[in-house]
Amino acid sequence: MASIALKPTMRQTPKSRAKRKHSSKTSKTQIAAPRRSSPAHLTPEAALGQPKLQPGLPLFGRPTAGHIAAAAALAILIAGIYGAIAWGLFTGDGDFRAHIDYAKVLYDTGRPPVPHFLLHALIAGLFGAHLAPSLVSAGRIVLLSSYVLTALLMYGLLWILFQKSGLGSPVTLFLAGLAILLAEPISRSHAYQLGYFWPEPYAIPTSALLKPFALAGFACTAWYLSRRCRIDGRLAVIFALATAAGSLSKPSFLICVAPATALLLVYRLALRLPTSPKGLLAGLYLPAAAVLGWQFYQTYSGHGTNAVYHDAIAWAPFKFMNYYATGLLLKFLLSILFPLAVAILYWKQASRDAMLQLAWLCFLFGAFYSYVLVEKTNWFAGNFTWSGCIGAFILFAGSAVFWLRRISSATPRGWLPWRALLCGAILALHAICGARMDWLYLTHYGCAEDYHAAEFVCRS
Repeated sequence: MASIALKPTMRQTPKSRAKRKHSSKTSKTQIAAPRRSSPAHLTPEAALGQPKLQPGLPLFGRPTAGHIAAAAALAILIAGIYGAIAWGLFTGDGDFRAHIDYAKVLYDTGRPPVPHFLLHALIAGLFGAHLAPSLVSAGRIVLLSSYVLTALLMYGLLWILFQKSGLGSPVTLFLAGLAILLAEPISRSHAYQLGYFWPEPYAIPTSALLKPFALAGFACTAWYLSRRCRIDGRLAVIFALATAAGSLSKPSFLICVAPATALLLVYRLALRLPTSPKGLLAGLYLPAAAVLGWQFYQTYSGHGTNAVYHDAIAWAPFKFMNYYATGLLLKFLLSILFPLAVAILYWKQASRDAMLQLAWLCFLFGAFYSYVLVEKTNWFAGNFTWSGCIGAFILFAGSAVFWLRRISSATPRGWLPWRALLCGAILALHAICGARMDWLYLTHYGCAEDYHAAEFVCRS
C-alpha cells in the first residue's frame, strides 16, 4: 500500500514537465553565456576588431582635454627635436639639398624629376602659393609638418587602443609615444652609422615624409587583416590615400607591407581566421598596383619619361653593407633588441598576434632588401636600405603596442611582471641612445657626415 501511495507524488503532469524543461533551458543558457572581457584584457587583434560588432570603422571616443594637451605636447617636442635637426641639414650639401634641387626642377618644368615626387611637389606647391619665401623654407615647413603628423598619429593609435585601460592616462601615453619615436639602435657611435637599422634615419627627408603615411597604412592594414568586417568608405579612402601618398613619398614601406600582408592573408584564410580581403584590396593592393607599377616603369623599365633617374635592380648580397659597415650581425641585433625581447619573452601570445606578425614581416622584408638588393648604377646610394629603416620604425611601434597590451591585461599585483620590466628597460635604453644621437646632431648643426668613419665633418 505504501508503494501505491507514493506513485501519485512521483508522477509529473505535462504542465510540470514543461515548466521543468523551461527551467533547464534557462539554466544552460546562463551557464553557456560567456563572460565579457574588459577592454584592458583584449589582445591587440581583438582591440582592433571584435567579430561581434562588425563596424566599418574603429570605435572612437571623445578625447579629454588632458589627452589633447598630451598629444600636442608630444607633437611639439618631436617636431622641435627632429625639425631642428632637419632645419640644419637643409643648409648642407647632402640629400636635403639634392631634394631642393629636384623641387626646383618640378617648379620650373612642371614635370616630376623622380617617381617619388611628393616631397618635391609639396615644396614647389608651398613656394608657388607664396606660403614660403624660398624653396628651402618650404622644405622645412613640410618636414616640420611631417614630424607633427607622425607624433599625432602615434599618440592617436595608442589612445584608441588603451583609452579604456589602466594605461590610458595622458602621461602614460605621452611617455610611451615619446619612447617609440625616440628609439634608435643601441650604439655608442658618434654619428649616424650604416649597418644599423635606424627608425629615424635623420639625413633622408623622404623617409621623414614617409613615416606618417607608413604608420597610418600599417594601422589600416592590421585593422582589415585581423577582422571580418564590411568596408567603410571613409576608412577605405584614408587607407588608399595613405598607401598612394606613402609610395609617392618613398616606396620603401610599400614594397615591404604588400608581400607581408599577402603571406598573412593566405595564412589566415587557410586557417579560417577573421580577415577582410576586400578591404585590403581596396586600400592596399589596388593603389599599390597603380603607383608602384608606374614608379617601376619610370625607373627600371628603361622606357620611363622622368628626366633624372633611371636604373636597374641587381641581386648583390651585402655589396652595399660590406662597403660601408662591419659587424653586421651585432648591429642587426642591437637595432631591434626591444622587439626581439618582446617576441621571445611573450612568444606564446606574440606568435598568434596579427599586428605583431605584420610588423615583424614588414621589417624582415625590409632587412632582406637592405642586405641583398642594390641598383646597378647607383648602388652606392643604398636606396633599398631605407626599407629596413622604415620597417624598424613599424616594428618598434607594433612591439610597443603589444607589450603595453600585455601589461594592461596582467592581473594587478603591485609590481609589474619581470618580463614587462625587462622589456621596458630595453625600450628605455633604445630611447636614451636615440636622445643621445639627437643631441649629437643638434650640437653638430648643419654638419656633413662621413659614413665610412661614422663621424661629423663640420666646416670651420
